[in-house]
Amino acid sequence: MASFAKPPTLNDDQRAVDIYRAAAKIIRTKGYDATSMGDIAEAVDLTKGGLYYYIKGKEALLFAIMSFAAGCLESRVLQPADGVDDPEERLATLISKLAELMIDEPSAMVVLADEEERLNVEHRPRITERKERFAQSLRVWVGDVLEARGGDSHLDTAVAAASLLALVEGVVRWFDPAGAISRAEAVNQVTRMALQSLEPLTDRGRRAAVA
Repeated sequence: MASFAKPPTLNDDQRAVDIYRAAAKIIRTKGYDATSMGDIAEAVDLTKGGLYYYIKGKEALLFAIMSFAAGCLESRVLQPADGVDDPEERLATLISKLAELMIDEPSAMVVLADEEERLNVEHRPRITERKERFAQSLRVWVGDVLEARGGDSHLDTAVAAASLLALVEGVVRWFDPAGAISRAEAVNQVTRMALQSLEPLTDRGRRAAVA
């Protein structure tokens, strides 16, 4: 039986990743509690016995889905952005890569964001640590942009970073692959809006914000 000490990645076991994606979609639609192993087995055309070759149980599967999503965050978002020296370009890279990931892996990313409390005491700290590592990088890089722009005493770095994250995560709620806006244009618009939101307020804008 497969071990979940290190859940498979895309390169390790494509079949396992297909199961993660299908299970994440069901959990996102029905909720974790309402999702059964039978639902997942049916979705991936396996018997329950066949499904247990890949997973030990529903909680282990939830951990595997979150580990897969966190791995995508690290390899597809943090690593490319970390290699960029310019603060503006680095943050733009992070935002655009995160928007792409939200479009490409919407269900896994929603599960990572929403279902952490379902994990057991062994698995939860491991996911929490990886999510916090990403959040800390975002806060630092937002701060770097604000500093490079001359700073804005009316904009808190933590608030700005959390607001940017909410903006980008919202892509999964409205993007439609069959819609009028292409993947590339959706990513471009979200990235532009995110960076523009960090522009220092004018005196008039400051007065309106506190009115």
